[in-house]
Amino acid sequence: MRRIAFRPFHPGLRLMIAIGPAIVAVVIAATASSTAEWVAVGVAVSLLLVIVFATGAALYADERRVAVALAPFWRRTIRWENVESVELRTVRPLEDFGGWGIKGSHRKRGVLISTGDDETVEIATSDGRRYLVALGPQTAAAHGILQGLRGADAV
Repeated sequence: MRRIAFRPFHPGLRLMIAIGPAIVAVVIAATASSTAEWVAVGVAVSLLLVIVFATGAALYADERRVAVALAPFWRRTIRWENVESVELRTVRPLEDFGGWGIKGSHRKRGVLISTGDDETVEIATSDGRRYLVALGPQTAAAHGILQGLRGADAV
């Protein structure tokens, strides 16, 4: 599968998420005396770097399937024959889903993968699930690519 679109978290959101691992790294580094403690510092710093530089909403697709992801931590792959529709939707992340990142909603029966944007590509499956991915300025282009791939599957 190839990556159709990737949108990293907004800098403010990345900062909020990175605060925890940064505090852990500083506290452990300040008191580290054993090898195990320095390994813990290395793990915390590595996690911090991944969160700050590599985390974001992503769409992957090919002729057989589409995947929605909060890269590199979570990914859901759906076969095209199980996709009911691919639409553009506007959401209010905080009001509709309770925030940004990967959020579920029982009343909306869906999963939102958001980096802080409100324009999304919605992939609805035949079993009633909905996956909404916010990709910022790449949203419309990603929707067009997915529509083309879905059309190729229907032929």
